[in-house]
Amino acid sequence: MATIDSLLFNISSFIAGLFLLEYGADKFIDHTAIVAKRLNVSPTLVGLLTCGAEWEELVVIIVALSQKNSNMALGNLIGSSVANILASFSLGLLFMKKAEFDRSSKIYSTALLGLTTVFLLLLLALKGSSFQWFGGILLIVAFVVYVVSVASLIYRGTLTAPEDSDSDSDSSDDDGDNDSDSDSDDDDRTINANDSDRGRPSDEEQGWSSDKGHQLNLLKPAPNKMVKAKKKSKTVKVINKRPKAMRHHVFQLALGLAALLVSSYIIAHSASTIGHELALSGTVVGTTILSLATTLPEKFVAILGGARHQPGIMVANTVGSNIFLVTLCGGVLFIWGDASQLQLGFTLFEATVMWLSAVVIFGIVMMGGRRWMGVVMLIGYVAFLVVEIMNGRELDDE
Repeated sequence: MATIDSLLFNISSFIAGLFLLEYGADKFIDHTAIVAKRLNVSPTLVGLLTCGAEWEELVVIIVALSQKNSNMALGNLIGSSVANILASFSLGLLFMKKAEFDRSSKIYSTALLGLTTVFLLLLLALKGSSFQWFGGILLIVAFVVYVVSVASLIYRGTLTAPEDSDSDSDSSDDDGDNDSDSDSDDDDRTINANDSDRGRPSDEEQGWSSDKGHQLNLLKPAPNKMVKAKKKSKTVKVINKRPKAMRHHVFQLALGLAALLVSSYIIAHSASTIGHELALSGTVVGTTILSLATTLPEKFVAILGGARHQPGIMVANTVGSNIFLVTLCGGVLFIWGDASQLQLGFTLFEATVMWLSAVVIFGIVMMGGRRWMGVVMLIGYVAFLVVEIMNGRELDDE
């Protein structure tokens, strides 16, 4: 019998931890990008590693592993992979009657299907510590190869970069920092809006954010609204403040990392307690409660991508996140996770749904998306959650 006080307290802690997690992720990603820019790191590489990357998921998995809860870490990885496709990508399809995908999307989805297959085969064949280490190293190497290859293709203009799910979900939190992080000119200047647009389209019209050059801006206003705004304002006063010192951004980066660590501990501990109170196994808690909550930013980006009719960004964000999960997060899980828990901590049903999700997005990208497909995917995700909860026996105790 679940204790009501304990259950309510841990649910409240879980929700508070989610807010702190998003705050920490925003701080960490934004200021990592700024520090990298100051150190002359390639903007393409920075964009790839900060956009569509599940850094908060990685921290949650590491914290769960530190608590000897490999089941919940694995459940979170599997559940997030399924949720990103069936519950996030599907939301974007609901806003488009018909979606055609470009070459970038086809490359991304093909890579995801291959890497998901490799991850699941390694998981199913998990035997002994030596093989476990080999599998983990193989997945991390695959992540490095993926980053280098995709960064090269993005730099040459062959691929579309992933969208930043964390910053877009909370774009107004750090406007003070973002406004002062431009390293271009130090003098104030006045620009005539009509004259400045004659030579070339503005950054906003091209879909690039002026304060974060590596990010595609899904939150830009519609073209007709932009025209009206230009008519109302003849001149725009652009004030470039002096860039803040490097130590400020290093401090903010450390603050974000600390928030990530603290929030991940709160989330992992409270989720584990909630699962225990409800007699759910650690794996089921990870595949349902934890994964559903930690993929909320991806759902937000998918909705914006669908509303703005940018299917390529939807695919890049969804697939990029999942590749990050099955390679880097999967590698960490294999190396530091408990082999016996990993072997018994998942079912063939969960592995099958994860693989079929990758097959579904691959098929949709190749054939074209329709609104009804999004509805079917959402129904499938709800069915997955129901089956998981109904079968959520205490596997850890068996």
